[in-house]
Amino acid sequence: MKQRLINAKILTSPGEAIAEGEVRIDGDTIVGIGAPDKTFAAERTVDCGGNLLMSGFCNAHAHAAMCLFRGAADDMPLESWLYDRIFPLEEHLTEEDIYWGTMLQIAEYVRGGITCFADMYFYTDAVFAAASKANLCLTLCGSLNSYDCDDVLADIARNYDKYNTMSDRVRYIPGLHAEYTCEEKLLEEVADFAIERGAPTCIHLSETLKEVGDCTVRHGGLTPPQYLHKLGFFENGGIAAHCVYADKDDLDLLHQSGVVPVINSASNLKLASGIPPVSAMLRRGMTPALGTDGTASNNAASMFREMYLFSCLQKQAMKDAAAVSAEQALCAATENGYKALGFRGGSLKKGNFADMVLLDLSAPSMRPQADIGKNIVYSADTSCVLMTMAGGRIVYDRGSYHIGEDISVIYAECEKRQKRLLREALR
Repeated sequence: MKQRLINAKILTSPGEAIAEGEVRIDGDTIVGIGAPDKTFAAERTVDCGGNLLMSGFCNAHAHAAMCLFRGAADDMPLESWLYDRIFPLEEHLTEEDIYWGTMLQIAEYVRGGITCFADMYFYTDAVFAAASKANLCLTLCGSLNSYDCDDVLADIARNYDKYNTMSDRVRYIPGLHAEYTCEEKLLEEVADFAIERGAPTCIHLSETLKEVGDCTVRHGGLTPPQYLHKLGFFENGGIAAHCVYADKDDLDLLHQSGVVPVINSASNLKLASGIPPVSAMLRRGMTPALGTDGTASNNAASMFREMYLFSCLQKQAMKDAAAVSAEQALCAATENGYKALGFRGGSLKKGNFADMVLLDLSAPSMRPQADIGKNIVYSADTSCVLMTMAGGRIVYDRGSYHIGEDISVIYAECEKRQKRLLREALR
């Protein structure tokens, strides 16, 4: 379908001047931006009412179906949260649970302008089914460990070949859960697979001080990044979630290897895991992306909150109010994430996916308009999202969800499934 989104203020990418005009779309792709073009034969015209069109957000690290555990494991230290509550709940997850949990999370995503996400969880077919119904860009990240199944590598190879040949809106990145849940042989096998296929890798990395300390004890003083580098795990770059306790040598190594750190500020704060060295990453020229992590530990999937924390935590940590600008936060939430996950998006440019969000400039939090870009990061929230478009399809519009399942059915399914999971896991 050919579409025109007219009468809009347009932020093509972070740091660019805001223009006025229209965005023209053919199918799932942006084909023109700027002054009105009446020769473009649009089948649908959307009047943006003078509000702001910008790129949709990229949630570059998440466990979508963990929203089924929202509120079920709060106010607990990380070790207890993971081993006493989350792992027992996960033992009872079914493929249908994952589908409905992912659908609920997708509803929250589109309500907040998220059009692209990386998911690191179980039952990849169910995650893909949900994401494809909503037309979101999806990168599936290998998440297994040494205890999940008999042949983890075969599972990774099967998924890699399947999803990377399916659509230009889905990707699969081989990876593993974490150093501390994987035997060295498995880490080496996945590293070799990635090298053979020329693929990046993904993993949770240096999330807690305990994780780093235990790794150095197990591996002769090597930190998780140093240990994985020794095994060739990041030979083709990749994405590393958290990186809270990456020191200067770790950051140099990750930067040289082309690894993108994915910062999950709200989750790390809620679990008291710490604050990652984002300022040091940016000084090195690294391009961190943003993630929400799972909503069992966050407990929201708001990129507005992640942008605010990404910037403001560094201002406090560095005792410098100029540290990590709004522009850098917005870039992390859009361009950096899309690039890290391998999709043509993150900015409104000709040839990119028509993944975008319409923000309400009449919202009190967006006024006055001294600097709209800074307002997006420092004062906006998900209530400012009027419309979300994914691949040229409107998936959220002023309270209405168009994601392939009725929202009331999603709510009912997830309420029922959470009750069952809690009953089975905690009896």
